[in-house]
Amino acid sequence: MSTQPTQEQFNSLFSLKPLIRAWETVIKEGNEGARQLYTDLLGKVSQHPELLEPITDDAVVEKHAELINQMMTTVFPITLSDKRDMYAVCLPFKYKVIYASSVFSQMFLAKDCPYIQMPDSVTAENLYNEKFAGAYQLILDRLYNIRVDGTITSVHPYKSPDSGLDKYMELELDTRFIDVITEHPLPELPEKFTNSCMCLADICKMNGLPQLLPLNNFRFEGMVIVRIREVTEREVINKIKNSLLNIHSFSDQAVFKELQTQIRNLLGVDGVHTAVKPFFKVNNHLVLSEMLTSSGTTKHDKNITQERRMEVYKQVVSAFKTQPEILLVNDLDEDAMLHYPFLTMLYERGFKNAIVCPLFGADHEQLGVLILATFQPGTLTAEHVSMIQPALPLFTLALEKSQENLDHQVDRVIKEQFTAVQDAVEWRFTEAALNYLTKKDQGQQTKIEPINFEHVFPLYGAIDIRNSSVERNNSIQLDMLEQLELAHTIVNRAKSISSYPLLDEIQFRLERYTHSVRNILFAEEELAIHHFLADEMVQLFTHLQLILPDLSEDITAYMQAIDSPVKMIYHHRKDYEDSITRINNELARLVDHEQHAAQEIYPHYFERFVTDGVDFNIYIGQSISPARPFDSFYLKNLKIWQLNTLVKAAQLTHKLQLELPLQLQTTQLILAHSQPISISFRTAERKFDVDGAYNMRYEIVKKRIDKVHIRDSHERLTKPGTIAIVYSQQKEAEEYTAYIEYLQGKGLLKDEIERYDLEELQGVIGLKGLRVNVNTESADPVIITGSIKKDSLIIDKK
Repeated sequence: MSTQPTQEQFNSLFSLKPLIRAWETVIKEGNEGARQLYTDLLGKVSQHPELLEPITDDAVVEKHAELINQMMTTVFPITLSDKRDMYAVCLPFKYKVIYASSVFSQMFLAKDCPYIQMPDSVTAENLYNEKFAGAYQLILDRLYNIRVDGTITSVHPYKSPDSGLDKYMELELDTRFIDVITEHPLPELPEKFTNSCMCLADICKMNGLPQLLPLNNFRFEGMVIVRIREVTEREVINKIKNSLLNIHSFSDQAVFKELQTQIRNLLGVDGVHTAVKPFFKVNNHLVLSEMLTSSGTTKHDKNITQERRMEVYKQVVSAFKTQPEILLVNDLDEDAMLHYPFLTMLYERGFKNAIVCPLFGADHEQLGVLILATFQPGTLTAEHVSMIQPALPLFTLALEKSQENLDHQVDRVIKEQFTAVQDAVEWRFTEAALNYLTKKDQGQQTKIEPINFEHVFPLYGAIDIRNSSVERNNSIQLDMLEQLELAHTIVNRAKSISSYPLLDEIQFRLERYTHSVRNILFAEEELAIHHFLADEMVQLFTHLQLILPDLSEDITAYMQAIDSPVKMIYHHRKDYEDSITRINNELARLVDHEQHAAQEIYPHYFERFVTDGVDFNIYIGQSISPARPFDSFYLKNLKIWQLNTLVKAAQLTHKLQLELPLQLQTTQLILAHSQPISISFRTAERKFDVDGAYNMRYEIVKKRIDKVHIRDSHERLTKPGTIAIVYSQQKEAEEYTAYIEYLQGKGLLKDEIERYDLEELQGVIGLKGLRVNVNTESADPVIITGSIKKDSLIIDKK
C-alpha cells in the first residue's frame, strides 16, 4: 500500500468507555472478588461524568490523574514492575502517552513531553505501517465483521546509550480497548475483500483500500496498550545462527565481521575481538593453513610457520583433552601462559583478557576453538561465559559444515532434498489456523500456535558410500600423476633439443611434485601443484611450441588432454564423480519409489537427504493422523519396510558395480529407537525437527553413529554388503532380530547375526549393534504392499 499514514490521518480521542464496558462484563460474569473490585471502581468513576465520555481536554486527565492511575491498574497486573517492565497507554494510533511505567517514560519520553520519541526514521516508518494496518484491521472487524489475523507486533533495533551497541525491542500494540465510529455511509466492499482470508500483512498489499475507506471518515475512541520487551539475546542468537548456517569458509572476512559485531551485541561489550580457529582434517591429515583465521587477526598469521601452527594445535588439544570446559582468563599474564602455553599467541597480539571455548565434534575430536578477547583485563567475566554458551552449538555445526565443504571441495554442492509440508501433516496447519480464529472470535489476544506432534516414533535409515573422501583423493592423485608424467616427457624432449637452464629447474620441480603425489599429498601442496600445472606449465608449453617446432605435436596432445572442466587431466576424477552421481540418483529413486508403498501402511512424515549416499527420517504416530487409529502394528510394518528398503539398496549398489566407472560400495545403517519423541515445525527452515532437550538426544545419537567403531577395535560397525543396526535397549535388538530372521527365511539376508558392544561416543554410552550380511545375489526382493491386516504382516513378492 503506497499511501503512508500521518498523525493527522487518525481522528483519535482518548476514552475510558471501552475499558469501563470490560468492567461491566466482569461485574456480570466474573467471580465474586473481581465483581466487587470493578463495582467499587465503577462507582468512583461514575461520580465524574466527564470520565464517561471521550476526553478532549488534557486538564481533565490531569485533574483525575490519581483515579485514572487506579483504573490503569486493572489493565496492567501487579506481576508487572513499574521500574522493570515497559508499558504504556496511548491515544489510538498516535504517540501521545496517557499513562506509562517509569522505565518506559525514562527510555521513550522526553522531559515534560507526553509524546514518544522515535529513535530513527526507519523505526518511525515501520510503526506508521503497523498503525495503518491495525486501523484497517479494526475497521474491517468492528464495522464489516471481517476477521483479519494478526497481532500488531514488531522488533526494532536501537543503540544502547551506555555501550553504543545494538539492542532489540519487541513492541506490541493491543487495540482491544478501541471503538471505531463513523458518521459516513459504509460502502459495500468488493468481493476480493470479503471472500479472502486476510492477515495484517495482506492489508498493506491491498490497492484501493485507502481510497474506498479513507481514514479521516472514521473516529477511533479509546486507548491503545503498548508493551515493549527487550529481545536482544533472541534476535542476536538468530543473527549468529543465520550467519553461521550460511558460512562457506572460515576465511570469509565479511562473515567474521558480522559475527564479531553480533557477539559484541550479545555480550553487551564493545571492543571484543572474535576468532574461530578450525582444526580441519582431510583424509585424516590436519589442514592448519587457516588455523588462526579470524576477524582482524589474519594479518598476523602470514609469519607463522607450519611447525608453530602444529605446536599451538597440540597445546590447545592437550589443554582441553581432560577438561573440555570453557576457559576464562581474567588477566593474561605470564602465569596464565605457563598453564596454557597457546595463550602466547594472544599475548603477542596485546590481548589481556580472553574466553576460550573448545568446540568438539561427534567423535570426541576437537573441531576447533572459539576465542573472545579484549585488551583490558577483567572485561570478560563468568557472566559473559554463560551468555555465549547458547551460541556454541551453532559454531560447532558451522565447523562441521565447513569440514564437509572442505572434504567435497568448494565446487561440489551437497544436495539436500526433502518435502516440507506433506499431505500427512497438512491438516495440522489448517487446525492451527482455525484455533487462532476461534480465540480471536472470543476476544482473546493470541498468536498462531506452534505446529508440533507429540509422542511420535522415529525411524532412521542411512545408505552411505564407503570411503568416498578417500576415493576422491585417490582419483585426484592418479590424474595428477598422469599429467606430471606427460609433462615430464615433454620437458625431457625439450632438453634434448635445447639447453635452456629453466628446463632443468622445471624438471626438478616435476620430479619433486611426482614424489609428493605418490606419497602424502597435503592440501596446500595440492593447490601448489594445481597452480604449477594449470598455469605455469601451460604458459611454458605455449612458448616452447613457438620456439621449438619439433615439440608442436606433443604439446598439442598435452593441451587436448587437459581440456576439461578443471583445466587438468580429468580421467579418474570424472570416473569418481560419475559413479557418485549414478549411485545417488539410483538410491534416491529407489527410496522414493518404496516410500509410496510405506505411506499406504499408515500416514507419516517422511524426509530424504542426498549427500554421498541417501538417508531418510520417518515420524509416525497417532498425533500425525488422529483420524485413523494408531497401533504398534503399523510401526512394526514400517520397521520391516525400513529393513527391506535397505536390503534393496544393498542389492542395487552391488549390481551397479559392473556398470560404474569406479566401483564404489555402500553401507546400510538403521538406528533403533523405541521411545516416542516430539517434533515441531521450524518456519525458517520449512521442515520438522526434534523438540526439547530430552528428544535432542535422539538427534545427537543419529548424527554420531555413522562412523561408530566396535568396542576395543578399529573396525567400524557399518560394512559394505551388510545392514548394521544400532540400539540401546535389549527389546529393540529382539524386535529387529525377529525381522531379520523373517527376511533370512525369504533368502534376502544371510544366516549369521553378529552382535557387538560399541565404543562410547561424546555424551552417549551403552550403545550396541547388530550386523547381518545381505544376500546380494538375490534377484527376488520383496516389498510391503498397502494391504494391511491386523495381527499379520502382509508381505508380497514382486
